[in-house]
Amino acid sequence: MNRDDIIIDVYEFLCSYENLKLAFDKAKKGKTQKKYVIEFAKELKKNLLELKIELLMQTYKPRALKTFILRDPKTRKISKSAFRDRVVHHAICNIIEPIFDKRFIDDSYANRIRKGTFKAIKRFNQFKRKVSQNNTIRCYVLKADIKHYFESVDHKILLEILKKRIKDKRLIWLIKTILSNHKSEISSRGIPLGNLTSQFFANVYLNELDQFIKHKLRARYYIRYVDDFVVLHCSRNQLEEYKDRINKFLNLNLHLELHPEKSKILKLEKGIGFLGFRIFYYHRLLRRKNIKKFEKRLQNMITLYKKEKISRENVIEKFEGWLAYVSHADSYKYRKKITKTFNHNFPVQPENKIGSVKKHENFSKKIDASKTEFSQEKTLLLFKKGFNVKQIAKKRNLKESTIWGHISMLIGYHRIKLNEILSNQKIKTILLNIKNSEDKLKDIKARIKNEEISYDDINCVLANLKGKHKKKSICYFINWYQRTNCFRKCYYNKAQRKKCRIKFQKLLINNVNLQLTKKGFLNFINNHANVCILPDKEKKKFISWKKFKLMKKQNKY
Repeated sequence: MNRDDIIIDVYEFLCSYENLKLAFDKAKKGKTQKKYVIEFAKELKKNLLELKIELLMQTYKPRALKTFILRDPKTRKISKSAFRDRVVHHAICNIIEPIFDKRFIDDSYANRIRKGTFKAIKRFNQFKRKVSQNNTIRCYVLKADIKHYFESVDHKILLEILKKRIKDKRLIWLIKTILSNHKSEISSRGIPLGNLTSQFFANVYLNELDQFIKHKLRARYYIRYVDDFVVLHCSRNQLEEYKDRINKFLNLNLHLELHPEKSKILKLEKGIGFLGFRIFYYHRLLRRKNIKKFEKRLQNMITLYKKEKISRENVIEKFEGWLAYVSHADSYKYRKKITKTFNHNFPVQPENKIGSVKKHENFSKKIDASKTEFSQEKTLLLFKKGFNVKQIAKKRNLKESTIWGHISMLIGYHRIKLNEILSNQKIKTILLNIKNSEDKLKDIKARIKNEEISYDDINCVLANLKGKHKKKSICYFINWYQRTNCFRKCYYNKAQRKKCRIKFQKLLINNVNLQLTKKGFLNFINNHANVCILPDKEKKKFISWKKFKLMKKQNKY
């Protein structure tokens, strides 16, 4: 065993003021407005020094856990530690987590930095393609779950695993103290669901299973997220053998067992429920119970909004989180439908206050994107994944001319940049032979006299040219104006830029469906909207990117 992987004489460093201060900073993250955090922070130095003395003298005793029951989507018993105890949990993890994390397999995705649900789903997609040989042969999945995992963790076994790498007796004492604070039906069993240390110890405990599956069973396509795991293989018999051996290993070595109803071998074509999604060969869907859960929450928010007990901005925060989640499934039509539902039930009000301007901007972009035609949006998605026109046409079973039509429309709406499709040389050649945006394709083609340039190439350039003069949503123009005017003219005045961003968002939420040309938008901003505070001459002046960089270099503002 590598000496660098053994924890010796670290207890005093764990108890140091610097480590406890770092632990406090991590524990308060996302909770700075909570009453218990504010009270602890009022006398931060005193509280941390008290903790330090208690830990060094080994007189530290964690406070009783507060327990509550969550029944959505399933019944869970959650235990909440006092804030000072959470600081201690972070202090422990600061020391031991880096050592143990190096020993974890790469395909363990829960409660680890740069891992998580969506990385696990992405890995599943990679594995299913390999096992099914690019979806050409049948693929089976062992979908397994450990029965009552957190309640069944054996303290004695967990401590033996920890002692393999932790040789500091005082640190083991502290871990024992934290483990014994959880009262369960069976003595010396169970870790509280909800604690940071529990999440970490859960990974340490099941790392034994990970090592067994990867090195003893030599299963290549294995992914684990807490107590849920999957193994992919092209042979059902092989997975049956894996399942039996895994269950025996869990019983003998970890005093755990597979859930008899939730541990099954399934065909991928029937859909595999994993981490909130139903995964198939070619697509991924949301689980129905997750959709029902959100729609129930949405109805509750509609009721609260009508009674003026919740602001539109608070609803946007929750709604945007849901949109971000469902975007990882093939859910375009559902997102479009739910966005319409939102706009109908949460109409804009002139007195809307804006706290987080970034959330409003992101949400406005999502609403704007939801207005694109579904077929074009699918083409755009595939294009962003790196597929060319031929590949998209083949994948969607459409003609190449249809895909080129989608591309030109997306260029016209500035969803795709022209230089992502054509080379600069081709663009210049075509532009030199266009007299005006109303020119016909055959006339432009006749002027070019170059067989390498197709009608589709010309149509893309023409669409880009027409796009500059066609009506677009006010959301598009506000984003453009902030990039090309606000940023360049008020580069060193960030506070003013923020004020103007809030003004723009107030303007947007009251005119969300407004369509304008570029000329119409500039006339509206310069002469009618009370947004920019610069004098008229400065407001209407255009600063090119080249000139802006030169002025920035010379610091001429």
